Amino acid sequence: MEKLREKLDKELNNGDFVKAVLSGSFDKSVKKTVYEPVSVSGKTMIRRDTFTHDGKDIRKNLDIGQFLPDLEQRCVNFRQMNVLCVSFSSEVLRSKKGSLHISYGKGVGRTDAADNDRKKNYILDPTEKYGFLVMLGIQDKDGRVKDKKQSKFRQINRFLEIVKDVTAKLQGDDLIIWDLCCGKCYLSFAVYYYYTQILNKSVTLYCVDRKSDVIAECAEYAEKLGFSGMKFICGDVFKCLPERDPDMVLSLHACDTATDIVLSEAVKRSAKVILSSPCCQHELAGQLDCPDLSFITKEPVLKQKLAAIITDALRCKLLYASGYSVTTLEFIDPDETPKNLLIRAEKAAIPKKTREKEIKEYEELCTRLNADPLMRKLLQRPTGQI
Repeated sequence: MEKLREKLDKELNNGDFVKAVLSGSFDKSVKKTVYEPVSVSGKTMIRRDTFTHDGKDIRKNLDIGQFLPDLEQRCVNFRQMNVLCVSFSSEVLRSKKGSLHISYGKGVGRTDAADNDRKKNYILDPTEKYGFLVMLGIQDKDGRVKDKKQSKFRQINRFLEIVKDVTAKLQGDDLIIWDLCCGKCYLSFAVYYYYTQILNKSVTLYCVDRKSDVIAECAEYAEKLGFSGMKFICGDVFKCLPERDPDMVLSLHACDTATDIVLSEAVKRSAKVILSSPCCQHELAGQLDCPDLSFITKEPVLKQKLAAIITDALRCKLLYASGYSVTTLEFIDPDETPKNLLIRAEKAAIPKKTREKEIKEYEELCTRLNADPLMRKLLQRPTGQI
């Protein structure tokens, strides 16, 4: 440990320390502790984030001189410590009896370290106050992200990073975005803010949901914030879709076949980008009947998990067959929620023969699985018809 301290002290003095992560707490009270350099009023400090199992992020900024003593004091309570610097990396494994195994590896290098610094810069700065986050209860009146909303804040930022990645697909400065099954509109407000306040684009964002009280509340928030381009529609997605075709369609955790409705309507209205996070995929759990998979489906819990995976895989196949390039992402830490899958679909020039092959394979799979997913039937019907 003395050698590691000397190497780490040198990196600190050179400004080349990148991150330290403590994980595997012996007493189980803390999930992990993360140390990272930050600039506070022009002064370099080390930010310590302690993540607890009840969802809190306890944050403290340390002077450079406080960092190593604090790290040494806390690391004895963790099984593992990973240190990342410009010139080296290190992993420290500690047994319950206190014995240590320390290994060293390559550092990130100066170019990669600069990239790492950029990645740490959230699109929404956690030290800045945002009116819509205050109104949604994510920040307090002073602009501090509430302890119980830390995961929601990270989720919003991660989603905005994905939105940023696909923005090149959206041509022009007058965008039409739908958020279907929008719920409390966390993402709607964040996306609207990103495009209008950060990118200075003109956006009309339609939020659609069946819960009248939620829609009314969100509409009131938008009016108070001056977000005039946000439009709120209460009703069934099939009966009240906006007339203007969307550039982008969003949907976060639309339950079960509601995701199929969102995806099919987005495809039929030729959305350039679709970002959808499925939830509670129950439809196929009652349909799957494949002898080759009986060793899995005979166990109810495993059958449900398998059905969820197959549901989303078939959805991706249909999207590809409909002319979209498709990527599935884990867009939030699975420790925070198991519902962390995101389907990202972007309109692409996929040859007709390739799409026809995908449909044929899709139908063969459904026959073998004895599955009849709703999304395929919806795609075969006129838009807005169930």
